Amino acid sequence: MKHTIIKSLLAALLLFTFTSHAGLYKGLDEDGNVLYSDTPFENAEKITPPPITIIDAPKVKPKQKVVEEEKQAETKYKKFSITAPKNEQTIWNEPALTVSLQLNPALATAEGHKIWLMMDGKPLVKNSQSLSLQIGRADRGEHKLQAQIRNKKGKIIKRTKTVTVYIQHTVIRKQAR
Repeated sequence: MKHTIIKSLLAALLLFTFTSHAGLYKGLDEDGNVLYSDTPFENAEKITPPPITIIDAPKVKPKQKVVEEEKQAETKYKKFSITAPKNEQTIWNEPALTVSLQLNPALATAEGHKIWLMMDGKPLVKNSQSLSLQIGRADRGEHKLQAQIRNKKGKIIKRTKTVTVYIQHTVIRKQAR
């Protein structure tokens, strides 16, 4: 253990000796280029570099908060209803069913509002701006229709009352011979 301590002290002393004598040398090479080195070389002179200049960082004024424009309240719809087909209406042999809507005030498309039409709880028309929605031929039977106004995020803002319609198709059976 005694030898370990002595060896450690000797290593530290040698390290200190080499670092304390380290210097900076400046000279020219054969082509006249200026060279710098930490070890002496032929025709080099020892130089002491100037002290490092320390400059305080410039003081920057904090950014002023940008005044945001007042957010306008989202449009409040007073009236939104399905005008056709009527509730409890039976529709015979229609090749293309059209759903007509009434809306007051007008659809706020600038706010990203869109109309969705649901049939039996499933979306049938998405992201429409029209108050007249063509849904084509519907299957026979009872169907529940509801229109919704949704914002950009898909949140329902307003919905119509559910309208129940009965779709009937005439079937002509061939007589047996």
